[in-house]
Amino acid sequence: MVDASDSIIASIGKLAAPIFAPLGFGSWQATTSLICGITAKEVVISTLSVLAVGSGGAPDLASLFSPLTAYTFLVFCLLYPPCVAALATIRRELNSDTSTLCLMGYELVVAWCVAFIVRQIGLMLGFS
Repeated sequence: MVDASDSIIASIGKLAAPIFAPLGFGSWQATTSLICGITAKEVVISTLSVLAVGSGGAPDLASLFSPLTAYTFLVFCLLYPPCVAALATIRRELNSDTSTLCLMGYELVVAWCVAFIVRQIGLMLGFS
């Protein structure tokens, strides 16, 4: 058994975490769950529950997310690219790898921008 923070996927999550820091969820656990969530959206919460283990072995999501950060995280999850099966279907319908990658990049940028705006509005309204 290896500690989750020493795994390969955690290393990738730690590398990508600064991208999500302006959104409030710059922890490697949150970033790793988003990366794993590309396979299917429901994997996001299951990955978080495995990686965010607190004392006693129960998931401790409150240590990773404030209410505003959790809302921002949910907005990002709602808008970022769908599962691999949907991306494969998009690829088949468009008949282009380039168009599919451009669409995926566009969805990531839109998700990041909307989540950033939501966070900034929340901060201006005094939520934390």
